[in-house]
Amino acid sequence: MNKDILYRGSVQNNNFRVFAVETTNCVQTARDLHDLSPLATLLLGRMISATAMLSWDLKDEDSEVTMRIDSEGDLQGAIVICSHNGFLRGYVKNPCLFYEQKEDNFQVGKALGKGSLTISRDKKGSRSYLSTTELISGEIAEDLVYYYQQSEQIPTAVNLGVLIDKEAKVRAAGGFIIQRLPFADEKIADLIHRNLEKTPNISDLMDMGLSITEILSRFVFKELKWQITAEKEIAYRCNCSYELFSRALLLLGKEELETLKDGIQLVCLYCNKTYNFTKEDIQQLIEQLRESQ
Repeated sequence: MNKDILYRGSVQNNNFRVFAVETTNCVQTARDLHDLSPLATLLLGRMISATAMLSWDLKDEDSEVTMRIDSEGDLQGAIVICSHNGFLRGYVKNPCLFYEQKEDNFQVGKALGKGSLTISRDKKGSRSYLSTTELISGEIAEDLVYYYQQSEQIPTAVNLGVLIDKEAKVRAAGGFIIQRLPFADEKIADLIHRNLEKTPNISDLMDMGLSITEILSRFVFKELKWQITAEKEIAYRCNCSYELFSRALLLLGKEELETLKDGIQLVCLYCNKTYNFTKEDIQQLIEQLRESQ
């Protein structure tokens, strides 16, 4: 099985910067962990690719970038987080949404409806950046273009693809982001724009065996000089642990923990792993709070 790879590159002597990613394995892992419906798989898959590419802007090893969608439609929204080291995790608020009309199960924007897209960057629990824009189409790529226009004033092209079969197996997933930098040649920008309009569906091309970098070379930058300047492996990996959930329970305080004396089972939203806290475990947490007072 091929590994999922995140790329960074440049075009025509740094006139444009490029981010590209292959996420087939990450999206399949997410689909399996959450038992996602086709609609939820398409939404989370696109967001996984987008968030992975956004992570290139993280400067610190202990930092993370979060893409969050909140919507009024049936899908309700989703969250994806990517760490500096390329580990992704996420969930869909309505993961099993399924419509009787077959075509409705592939229209992400329709299932999301009106809503917002929020991008945030965090380091050691402190938020260094947050920006929210409205959803333009709910198809994610167009919404991310609008986000860059409104929040960062960077001319940007985004292409995201997820292809699933009848059994909901993820056949291909990935995408790319192209950003025009200041003083970039207008003629080159027009050429890239025309090439993008002629580029076939990228998930279909990936399913045919082309890598995301081959797609860029053959279709988007075919007359241009471009290069990959960095790459790294990424994976769907949750950072949850018994210790993290213990700390979360301690934040509830002694009185709230007293109501959980019979024990409690907690489930991680990002990977569905369960953590069982027995009545003895809860009592130990209460004792910790007493000793710290």
